[in-house]
Amino acid sequence: MSDNKWMVGFRRRSGVGVIIEHFYLVDGVADSAEARRAAARMAEFESEPAGRRGGKLDVQRVQVQRVISGLLGHVSLSAPVADRMAMPSACSVMSPAGVA
Repeated sequence: MSDNKWMVGFRRRSGVGVIIEHFYLVDGVADSAEARRAAARMAEFESEPAGRRGGKLDVQRVQVQRVISGLLGHVSLSAPVADRMAMPSACSVMSPAGVA
């Protein structure tokens, strides 16, 4: 495995409406956006062979964290990475004067 490891979490609704979180470990990609795309491909591929008919991935609620390996072999996760693909908040679309 390379030093560029990411943990990406997606939500999906089961066939009976229960929200289930799925986490994927992505290795060897350059940044969080690439990790997100790779994990989404894994999630879709995983659901196809089993014939799962659960809901689609909730792409608005994605958690991306860098996997950090310490010198002594300790593994930890970074704080969630800001998602460049997220929808802008109401504050970010307002003009500087506060008028939309």
